[in-house]
Amino acid sequence: MISPSQPRPTPTDAFPTATSQAQAETEAVLLKHFPQPQLQTQDPTQSHVQDDTTASTLNKTIHMQFLVRNLVQGFPQRYTSQDASQPWLLFWTLQAFSVLQVGLDPGNKQRCVVSREEGMST
Repeated sequence: MISPSQPRPTPTDAFPTATSQAQAETEAVLLKHFPQPQLQTQDPTQSHVQDDTTASTLNKTIHMQFLVRNLVQGFPQRYTSQDASQPWLLFWTLQAFSVLQVGLDPGNKQRCVVSREEGMST
């Protein structure tokens, strides 16, 4: 049984590709950073009952700083090779605000659209 604190494995098929292998390798790296379920028992010298209540914690403040920095200063230099993807990057940045239940006022929404349009026309 998968712990609620652990992600579900990515579905696979019988046709491995370079992409699916890269996906599996990436997931293996990321899983190393997930907290491991704590083991609890009545006797502190023994650990044999798994506690599935361990949960990952989202640091909302750090995520917000990253998102705001992307909107105010633009995306970091490493994203310049993805100029054609700028609309998607903006979409996912704005989507992240929504997921974090943070709304942007109409003025800031308009600034996002206008600044990206200006950046795309140069």
